[in-house]
Amino acid sequence: MKLLGGIVACISMGLAAGAASRYTVTFGEQAEIAGQIVKPGEYRVEVEGNKATLKGTGKSVETGVRVVEGDAKFSRTSVRYSVAGGKYRVEQIQIGGTKTTLIFEGDSGSKAAQPAGVR
Repeated sequence: MKLLGGIVACISMGLAAGAASRYTVTFGEQAEIAGQIVKPGEYRVEVEGNKATLKGTGKSVETGVRVVEGDAKFSRTSVRYSVAGGKYRVEQIQIGGTKTTLIFEGDSGSKAAQPAGVR
């Protein structure tokens, strides 16, 4: 009986580890992510492996993401942007109440961009 309980616990942990993480983020600026423009507003961000899907304001955007766990929890969620040619680009999101930073890869930044700012 204990063996069966242990097996069920291991399977449950494996399923939880493979499950997607979901967050709610509010963009204060119109910005570019993965080559697409997202309007200011609230978005659901679902992260599964190295892929993030943003859904909100009638738009869905998929992009590559790197998840980094820091040493301390963030007190609030913040979005870091870079600015190039007067356009905002989402660089990373720090998730409030967690140690998680989502770093967006690929088309969300450029070498000519100014350093990231927090909004």
